[in-house]
Formats: sequence, structure tokens, C-alpha cells
Amino acid sequence: AAFSRSSKYLHRRPTTRAITSNTNVRQSNSNTDRFMMSTKQTTTTTTQGRNHITNPVSPHPLCDIGVNLTNRAFRNHWREVVQRSSAVNVRTLLLTGTSMKSSQDVLTMARTWKDELHDARNSNDSGESAVAVADCELYVTVGIHPHDAKTFNRDGTTVQKMKDMLLSNPSLAKAVGECGLDYNRNYSSKADQLRAFRAQVALAVELKLPLFLHEREAHDDLISVLNEFGRDGDERQLPPVVVHCFTGTSDEAAEYIRRGYYIGFTGTICKKERGAPLRDILQSKIVPLHRIMIETDAPFMGFVKGRKSSEPAHVVGVAEQVAECLGVSVEEVCRVTTENARSFFGLS
Repeated sequence: AAFSRSSKYLHRRPTTRAITSNTNVRQSNSNTDRFMMSTKQTTTTTTQGRNHITNPVSPHPLCDIGVNLTNRAFRNHWREVVQRSSAVNVRTLLLTGTSMKSSQDVLTMARTWKDELHDARNSNDSGESAVAVADCELYVTVGIHPHDAKTFNRDGTTVQKMKDMLLSNPSLAKAVGECGLDYNRNYSSKADQLRAFRAQVALAVELKLPLFLHEREAHDDLISVLNEFGRDGDERQLPPVVVHCFTGTSDEAAEYIRRGYYIGFTGTICKKERGAPLRDILQSKIVPLHRIMIETDAPFMGFVKGRKSSEPAHVVGVAEQVAECLGVSVEEVCRVTTENARSFFGLS
């Protein structure tokens, strides 16, 4: 019943308390400011219980490539999370599959939302305002996170189930992942991680679907596995690759870019201390804008003051920080990163 078809959130007014245009907002000279806004920035104020949170509105329809919408922080009010995203012009969300169960759950969510949005658009009593608030596209990735690699069956049934999910939902399932290697926590053994990762790369190559990768303190092994499938002259060429939620070094970033991969940046770049090395990488221009995608990895990687968690509406703040580091406009970052995402995931 958690994902039952109900259009009630599409037919009522949003949780937006007020939308103000041309609000004067200070422009910080500090690279550690969470929101590097232009001097005139549209904002939206949402209410969540007693909290009043002001979020900047994207000057261009924006894409968040990493949202864990099935997480318990969201599951009972996920439609409202999507509403708040749409209210700040974040109009495309990639819901992350990290296990067989979560991959199926995000597919159910995306399918439910698509059906409800269709119903709202065609309902005689929905009205234009309801559609405008809810006009957000949900797509998904299907994969096994390295933390869950120990659940990856050796008999091939996991791969077959993933393949079935991807092939039977081509309009929604757009990438293989989240998969990769995580030697920071090792919730699954290295052997299990390598086995699961290698099998998922092979599946992406077979289906010619993009790879949505996770890497923590495992760069060399990650590259080694990818080399098995993408060496020069090899008939099996890798599909497009994005290393999501990047927290690596400048040398690692340069290696990914040299190989033609994309890099996903989260709100970590907005954090004063943890984000400093990532801001340095961006300011050095190692990663060009045409290879950047932005994300929240919500509800993780919280960076908004007073909030431990994040949600997709906050991704505009990531775009603002990227713009500050690259010395370009927020509008350009929002436009180019969204174009990158739509091209990468093959979104119509």
C-alpha cells in the first residue's frame, strides 16, 4: 500500500508557502558558502512540520541524478518530496536502485508517479496549477550496491532478474547501477564486491546501458575491472560511465575524464572542510562542465544548514557551488548538467 496509485498529491496545492521573485540575496565572496547565488535569485519557501526552509529555484529545468527515494526518510511522503523538487524547477530525478528489492521498489514508484501524473493531466478537475507543481519525471537505475554484493547470487539468477527488470521497463529503467567497489567500509568482502561488479559491468555492456558507479578507496581495482571490458581494440566497448557522488583525488578525477567518464558531484562540495578538496578540483578545471552531473544522493550528504539530511530540492545549491568554482553562471551549470544527464541516460 506504500506505493498505491493515488493522485491526491497531484490534485491539491503544494506545500509551498510562498514564492518570491527578484528577491535580493547577498552574494558571498567565500568559496565555502553553501549557496552561491546570483544577486537576484528566485526562491521558494516550503513547510515541513514546523520548519520553514527557503530553497533557491533553478533558473533552468534541472536534473538530480542520484535520489534514494525508497529510503525510510522518504518512503511515507515521497510524493511530497517530488513536489518540493518540482516547485524549485528540479524536474528530472534518477531514483537509485541499490539492491534487488530497492530496484523493484524504485521501478514501482516511478511507474506509480507516471500513472498519477498522466491521470492528473487528463482529469477534468486537476487544473493547471496541480500539473505545474507535480510536473517532474522519475527514472531509475537497477543494480546492486557494493555494500550488498554479498547478496549477489553465484548461479546467475541475480543478473537474470536485473536483466528482466531493465528489458521490461525501457521507458523507466535507464542504467545499470548503483554498482562498483567500496573498500572504505567493506560491508561485503572484496571478493564478493569484485564478483558482483564484474557481472554488472558485463550486463551493461550486453544491454548497451550506461553504468552508474560507486567508488570509495578502490580506484585502482575499479579501473582494473573496467579495463577488462574497455581496452583499446576490444570488441566489447564500455557504455557511458558516470562515477557518482565523487569524493576522490584530483589524479583520480583526471583519470576518469581522460577515459571519457562523467563525474557526479553532491552537496559535499558545499561543506566547509570536507568539500574543500573537491572545490579545489573544480577550480583547477580538471573536470570540464560538459563532463559534470549534479546530485544530492538524498537523503544522504546533507549540507543545508540545520538539516542532517538532503532532498532533491536542495540540488540547486550544488549547482550554485559548481558555478562559483568554475566561474560561470548558475543558469549555464543547470542547463549543461541537465543536458549531460539527459544525453547520458537517453531521456527523451
